[in-house]
Amino acid sequence: MANTSVNAILENLNSNQLEAVTATEHPLIIIAGAGSGKTRVLTRRIAYRIATGDAEARHTLAITFTKKASNELKQRLTGMELRDQIEAHTFHAAALRILQRFWESNHLTPFDLLESKFKMVSDALTAIGTTTSASTGFAQKKGSSQPPVNTVLKRSLISAITTEIEWAKAHGLNPSSYHKAAIAQNREIPLTPSEVSEVFKQYEILKQRTRKLDYDDLITQATWALNTDKNFAATERYRIRHLYIDEFQDVNLNQMNLVNAILGDRIDLCVVGDPNQAIYSWNGADPTLLSNLPQRYPESKTVVLSHNYRSTPQILALAQCTLTRTSSKERNSGSLVANLPDGPVPVIRAFSDDKTEAQSVARLVKKAHQPNVKWSDIAVLARTNSQLVTFQSAFKESAIPAFISGETSYLSQSEIRSLLYSLERGTGPLVGASLYGWLEDVVAKSSEIQSGDGAASDNLNLFLNLSKEFLTSSPTADSRSLALWLRSEAQNALEESTHDAVTLTTFHKAKGLEWKSVFIVGMEDGYVPIAKAESNSALAEELRLLYVAITRAKKELTLTWARSRKYNDRSLKREPSPYLAKLEDMILKLSGHLATQEHALSVIQRTRKDLESKPEKEFNQTQQNILQSLRLWRSNKSKELGVPAHLILHDHAIESITLKNPDTITALSKIAGVGQVRASRFGDDLLKCLKN
Repeated sequence: MANTSVNAILENLNSNQLEAVTATEHPLIIIAGAGSGKTRVLTRRIAYRIATGDAEARHTLAITFTKKASNELKQRLTGMELRDQIEAHTFHAAALRILQRFWESNHLTPFDLLESKFKMVSDALTAIGTTTSASTGFAQKKGSSQPPVNTVLKRSLISAITTEIEWAKAHGLNPSSYHKAAIAQNREIPLTPSEVSEVFKQYEILKQRTRKLDYDDLITQATWALNTDKNFAATERYRIRHLYIDEFQDVNLNQMNLVNAILGDRIDLCVVGDPNQAIYSWNGADPTLLSNLPQRYPESKTVVLSHNYRSTPQILALAQCTLTRTSSKERNSGSLVANLPDGPVPVIRAFSDDKTEAQSVARLVKKAHQPNVKWSDIAVLARTNSQLVTFQSAFKESAIPAFISGETSYLSQSEIRSLLYSLERGTGPLVGASLYGWLEDVVAKSSEIQSGDGAASDNLNLFLNLSKEFLTSSPTADSRSLALWLRSEAQNALEESTHDAVTLTTFHKAKGLEWKSVFIVGMEDGYVPIAKAESNSALAEELRLLYVAITRAKKELTLTWARSRKYNDRSLKREPSPYLAKLEDMILKLSGHLATQEHALSVIQRTRKDLESKPEKEFNQTQQNILQSLRLWRSNKSKELGVPAHLILHDHAIESITLKNPDTITALSKIAGVGQVRASRFGDDLLKCLKN
């Protein structure tokens, strides 16, 4: 390439990006914060090394985690006239190509790819004849008019075992080593660890007998080929001399073994990742593989991309305050620097119940839909799939185009496919309410089997909610009609996603995406953090997941929660997320910093005028003492947080507290101007003031 091409590659890069693109050290570790331009840096580094003769295109392999990311990488490389020579694949695709070359070089008959583990696991379960309460305890009651649920429950059991096998392979475990690891990790499984090990072993035997490989085998077998065939490994390492890996914080042990096998004793490796966005440990990802790289390779160089070009300073400040509870080892080496101008301060809103929350968010979304803001510039993010159904209904009623992201793939999940299969086969005389009652029973028992799999439980609850929506409006509908409606709804959602529509999605699925206006809903304890997150590492990941959700917003951000939520016709009281208090503190600081001096003086003057005009005779001596105590506390808290006093508590709220003299946090939260969030944050202090 000509020097002008090199100049074009280095154009419009900030100092950190320039350092990452031109670094000569190996391995190179690029810590790329949210919105810092990581894909731009990765593609330009590849192009720069080739343009300067430091690397060859035909010996370059770039590995990503998703097909979408791989396609984006290819498109950008094509724009630099490099794509045809450079390989850019997902981990599984790269492993498959290595295996195909191994089979060809050794004149071996290729294995076939197992498209779905489900039938093979089912055959393995049948072969060992496992009898447990999970697989046989839900037999049809004698004389019952309901159809048998055993088939559905067995399929749910198979799905749970399949999840265990995938977890085991991601952690580099085999049938023999799984048993000990499952006990050590206290895995919640429907069978005993030894029974799962037996099913796992039989599953591997059946695959070998039929010459099949599953997707996880692609990586383990490619690793095995490189580690056992020296001549083949030498050929592959000559072919792949320059290795790049994106989203390295999501690498699991199985994938890391493949990376090591490709490299051999070489160090021409460049990885891009962000410890703050490590949110897939449940799927086997190990972010310590990224954080430990500098210790493993003392000669490596680390470059931190700290400039964010996506979000306003206000949104970034809120996102970064979620990370202060994580250890320094889990955070990147510097805070993100905002490059966009100031924007609106994020807002926290509380609602009486989940239906009101959804309807109110719908109104706010309509308000956000301005001439320069498309529907597709807006997203609603929730922690779980099941939370989104209420919002989908509210948006429909408000004539807002919206779709649940990934709804079609949701219907392809094994636990859902089994239910659809049963519905399509027919359920006899069951229609409307009786059909829904049968579904409730099946879903409850399936959820019991899937107790260790939060995603599967969410999928089952979402299925039940969608079914109820249809059967309520069509009380005479049978199972086949319900199945047809469910499939058509998913198709409609897919079609909507290609048009201008609001995205409804989960925190996990939102990773890598961005919108001008974001609503993070259901900010309640039990969702954020999720109820099953009990260990310190799990709670730290929940905070990183919230960080990812917040950093999806470019300009406007609203966080909402409901004081009560319906679960199968039962209304349950909800508490705010324990993270909201810290977020509110930051919002108060941001509000104070944005206030102009003129505005601040105006507030002080109004406050003084109100105090002077307030007839003290309304309060007896005890109440005046309480007033003084509350105002003193507010003054000290104002100095502590660095915000104006009125942002801590308004005078009318202090006076209401004095007059009503609440004796519990709950009573305090019902006072106007206090609310649940302030009561949760300041309640103990305020009650102490009342007792003094």
